[in-house]
Amino acid sequence: IFEIGSKAKLMGLKHRGFKVIDLKRNVVLPGFIDSHLHLLSTGYNLLSIDLSGIDSLDKASSLISKTAKKLASGHWLIGRGWDKNLWADDMPDRAILDRASPNNPAMFHSKDGHMLWVNSAVLKLCGIYRNTPDPPGGSIGRDSDGKPTGILFENACELVTSKIPEPSIDLKIKALRKAVKKLNGLGIVGISDCDGYTNRLSLFKQAQEKDILSLRVFMMLAPDDVNAASSLGLKTGFGDDFLNIGCLKLYMDGSLGSQTAWMFSHYLGKTDNLGVSTMSNDELEMYFEKTHIQRISLAIHAIGDRANSELLKFFGRKYAISKKLGLKHRIEHAQVLRKSDIPKFKKYNVAVSVQPIHIIADRDLADKHWGKRAKYAYPYSMLLKAGAQMGFGSDSPIEDPNPFMGIYSAVARKKPGEDRPAWYPEQKLTVKQAVKAYTVG
Repeated sequence: IFEIGSKAKLMGLKHRGFKVIDLKRNVVLPGFIDSHLHLLSTGYNLLSIDLSGIDSLDKASSLISKTAKKLASGHWLIGRGWDKNLWADDMPDRAILDRASPNNPAMFHSKDGHMLWVNSAVLKLCGIYRNTPDPPGGSIGRDSDGKPTGILFENACELVTSKIPEPSIDLKIKALRKAVKKLNGLGIVGISDCDGYTNRLSLFKQAQEKDILSLRVFMMLAPDDVNAASSLGLKTGFGDDFLNIGCLKLYMDGSLGSQTAWMFSHYLGKTDNLGVSTMSNDELEMYFEKTHIQRISLAIHAIGDRANSELLKFFGRKYAISKKLGLKHRIEHAQVLRKSDIPKFKKYNVAVSVQPIHIIADRDLADKHWGKRAKYAYPYSMLLKAGAQMGFGSDSPIEDPNPFMGIYSAVARKKPGEDRPAWYPEQKLTVKQAVKAYTVG
């Protein structure tokens, strides 16, 4: 786009060989940038069983059973999107999955990605038994006899995901092609990729060579990437216009959907649950020591008010070093905050990467589990007024990557066509503010 202006101003360019488009009073927007999205996972989701929105355990089981019958015996059956909050008191377990998928190892990520539902075949393959200890920052669901139920929480999910056979390069390219086509069709031209799959840099370079990567990728690093990045001298921003190195992506806590977000006060009605801290202070210090010398910044997942507060305190302690090295760190999600912590984003130069579509997906859960604390949940207006740099994203495939749905959620704070009032309307943004967060932000 060479120039934008009135018809009188631009029609003269037509005679100089330029193509001039009359928008007839329609709106033109910059391409959208999704600041938090899982690119390969979005592609895999388009190729696998999607349980999103299925409102009963019976319906989910039926869909899994139909798909399993078409699969060769022994092949992994993989999907995602189940939401226990839609199933009343029905919690999935290994027995249900054993009946639905008797001949295949079966594994399904929850909608929020913080729980894993597996069958007995997977538990056996991965060596998860009655006496298997809970890993740090995670737990194995167990019945009254101590036997694993087939539900794994937080870091315990890695007991399974680390054992999944590596997909072929052809399957990865197919998934990537599907994801990129879907995102380009929604007007998305750039993303921060938060996946943790191995060999992504090589995969993306292959996709570039095949002209598949028609969006700009800011590729987050996983903890396993740090040593390699250090030895190669890679730092945040290294790369070209279409593919460069992002921050180190870490997790401070769980999620609202799984009731594992780390809170100062217990979840309503659950006096023994403050959520889960998935990373110790010692680990946080260790990762900072490993990365700051290499000029790699941090992007850390934090949902609960305690997780966000602890992170902001940590970034405050590291502010002088980070400023000297030109490092801008990020907090991913920042779903519920204490009012006193909101000004610290600007004070310590910490960007906030948020997903407004979570507002319409999570408002009832937030009210149910956080009560009055939800007044400071998804507090986008307060963050902007406090001077925070805020970028919008979708967290796809956890939510719909459509940026127009994200903008609507930030502006209306309710579902399209919904009769009830906006949720905490004082936190609404203007359309201009929302578009800015999805582009400049």
